[in-house]
Amino acid sequence: MSFFSTLFAQGHWLWIGIGVLLCAGEVLTPGVFLLWLGLAMIATGVVVWLTPLVFPWSILMFCALSIVFVLIGRRIYGSVSVSGDQPFLNRRADALVGRSFTLAAPIKGGEGEIVINDTHWKIRGPDMPAGTRIKITGIENATVLVAEQV
Repeated sequence: MSFFSTLFAQGHWLWIGIGVLLCAGEVLTPGVFLLWLGLAMIATGVVVWLTPLVFPWSILMFCALSIVFVLIGRRIYGSVSVSGDQPFLNRRADALVGRSFTLAAPIKGGEGEIVINDTHWKIRGPDMPAGTRIKITGIENATVLVAEQV
């Protein structure tokens, strides 16, 4: 018997083995995607072990189980709220929307710069002289603030 015929004759161990490797690989990668594929492979291995499925049907079984397991995973982990005690963590510009500031430098040609706390922000809006009170109305590209005069 050749290696491949032995491998396909004992195909359930191949499915289970690769599934365990994918589940173990989840530890090394961010996210929770390999886990669901690994569990689908293990489930396919169990089904192949219990029923005499030929290899093409076991591939189709794996595809179907992968979709089911990924949808279950999305339902479990998709419903977890990620907001905590710091809702603007890593989104500092979003925290500026609706706040008012005084321009230290003028806006010329529709663009300028404003210093808020210790950070320099690019600002976009109508031309205004220094000392004008402005309100931040939105964010573009996470760094450009759109301003209007208050």
